[in-house]
Amino acid sequence: MTVPEAEGAGREWLRDLAALLCELGSELLRAGERTAEVERVLHDVAARYGMRVRSFVVPTGLFVRVGGGPDGRGGELDFAPVEGPDLRLDQVEAVQSLVERMRTREVPFDDARRALREVRAKPERFSPAATILGYVLLTVGLGTMRHATVPAIIGYAVLGAGVGLLRLFGDRLPAARTALPVVAAILVTTASQAWAGPLLHEAPTVLYIPPLIAFLPGSALTLGAIELATGAALSGISRLAGAANVLLLLAIGILVGTEVLSPRPPDGPASDPLGAWAPWVGVLLLGFGFLLYFSAPPRVTGWLLGALLTERLVQSLASEFAGPTFGAFAAGVLLPPMAKWIARRSHTPDQVVFLPCFWLLVPGAVGLTSISEIIVAGDTGGGLDSMVSMVITVASIAMGVLVGAGLQQRPKLLLGAPAPPAPSGVEAPADPDAQRALDTRTE
Repeated sequence: MTVPEAEGAGREWLRDLAALLCELGSELLRAGERTAEVERVLHDVAARYGMRVRSFVVPTGLFVRVGGGPDGRGGELDFAPVEGPDLRLDQVEAVQSLVERMRTREVPFDDARRALREVRAKPERFSPAATILGYVLLTVGLGTMRHATVPAIIGYAVLGAGVGLLRLFGDRLPAARTALPVVAAILVTTASQAWAGPLLHEAPTVLYIPPLIAFLPGSALTLGAIELATGAALSGISRLAGAANVLLLLAIGILVGTEVLSPRPPDGPASDPLGAWAPWVGVLLLGFGFLLYFSAPPRVTGWLLGALLTERLVQSLASEFAGPTFGAFAAGVLLPPMAKWIARRSHTPDQVVFLPCFWLLVPGAVGLTSISEIIVAGDTGGGLDSMVSMVITVASIAMGVLVGAGLQQRPKLLLGAPAPPAPSGVEAPADPDAQRALDTRTE
């Protein structure tokens, strides 16, 4: 919509810029960026075009006003909703690369829109079979970190393949996307109730959580806590409410599955757990699963695995030193500077490392466990204890991330006064980027 006071010769240009910034902000939100970071990006990009911008960003949409006076009058106002699934890691890389290009020079509107269309139409990097294999690795990796026995790993792999196939079909049917978590939870629970005891000699509850890893809203819980801590109350509450809704849907699916079929008792003794090395192998499997399932660029394989192992090591050592709360905080503090350091050396956006490391901390698995204990098992005491533990873990990670991010320098483009004319005998810079650099300053 157009503000009535926005009358002037550049009205059409302002309208195009506002629409472009809305489109860019929508893709950044789908890439998992915090709302404060999206506002900062929009400010920097608008400054490159020589305009001031004001924005209102929430996880489900954003308003952008370009131009106008400091009193909020005039200019052009536009709105864009955030629609569609979250971006894959290769799409995140493409969006962040476009952002860096738009921060350094004034990209023509048509070129920027074309680049955004290419991001949305970008095909998956790997075949459907490789994608399902990636989901199996994610499932086995998470399961190995929680409960590592040979029969349980076999169960993780079989159930992970089934849910990966279900998600593959569900992604092609947008109408079924809402019901997919409930359907997956029912099928996983029913299969676990029927076969975990007779075939694997394991308790069915061991197999409930890992096959549902792609639905676990761990990053949404942590991002919501970060938004609340930074004063973005509306965005924080929105993310936390969405995460709680997903956890509730999964718990309802588990409840329905337990009511459909009673658990069959084990036919033999339980297997001995694997050694202390198993969780570290689980971290590596989780990393390879991310690479395949979320279409991460292959060149970041070593960097991503190193980041995941480092996060796990720091969390383990800090937990041994001062307890799990401090371990989660220490891992959060390390994450922003490590992701930025890797981004500079691998020429890969830090989000490609940041998002998988969020998943490694898996507060969503703890949340689903606590809710399922309350709803399914009726264990109010144990479920509430687990939920309190989840809240403390999420808050610790969020505070750590904020501290780690605060240790970094954040360059910001500001509109400056026009460059003075060049002295006589001194040639003006021939490079357009150098000329634009005279019109902006950085703090």
